[in-house]
Amino acid sequence: MTILNVLDGVLTLTVNWTILVPCHTYIFYIKPRHMVNPKVTVTHSMINNLRNRRGMTGLETAIILVAFVITAAAFAFVILNMGFITAEKAQSVISTGMSEATSSLLIDNGVVANFVNTTGGEQSDICMTKLTFYIKLSQGHSPIDVDDSRLVATFTNERHHGELYDVNGTIMTMTCITGDGDSLLEVGEKYRVDIDFTEIPNDGVDPPVVNRADLYSHPYETFRIELRPSEGAVLTINREIPGVYVTVMTLD
Repeated sequence: MTILNVLDGVLTLTVNWTILVPCHTYIFYIKPRHMVNPKVTVTHSMINNLRNRRGMTGLETAIILVAFVITAAAFAFVILNMGFITAEKAQSVISTGMSEATSSLLIDNGVVANFVNTTGGEQSDICMTKLTFYIKLSQGHSPIDVDDSRLVATFTNERHHGELYDVNGTIMTMTCITGDGDSLLEVGEKYRVDIDFTEIPNDGVDPPVVNRADLYSHPYETFRIELRPSEGAVLTINREIPGVYVTVMTLD
């Protein structure tokens, strides 16, 4: 059956092919010549291709969604794992930094100095020849090995700088006062540190000694002693010598 219809200047031809294609109706739109587009031929193969096309099913959508979820979970696990590792590393660095920044050695009481040439003469003639002080371990720190192979001690005044803890033990000696007698300074133990500046050789400091009196510290001068353990901060003793009128004086 064929039906002709004109709507808005467009001629519509409806053809019902009941013999070639049963139960299917095809509608063709025919425009006047001045409105006709380039000719398009519609074939049965094109119609069959359009008929055989199908959309995405729910199962396929679910599979794609599950794949995205698994990928996102894997990335999230990697990111969280890296975050935990970074946090642990940062905590370790902070703990190590705090341990290094906090002094593990402490001075117990004051520093006792011995002087010569205290009777008569000028203050510039008085020389500090010996130094004695006591050290202990601060709370919360591991034992420190105070052996000369593990501890570095230096001396600095206004003219010279050098190391004190020599292997022969004549310049600086450390004696266990309270403890088990080994070289480990532990909590509750105390060591006495004795420094004899007269035992320093002329070539044992920088620059080498030319005038022996220049090696010693004098009144109204500043000297510095540093004890450097293998772990922990440096213990620094920085003192200014006041006017001296006795042979033994405590430098606070």
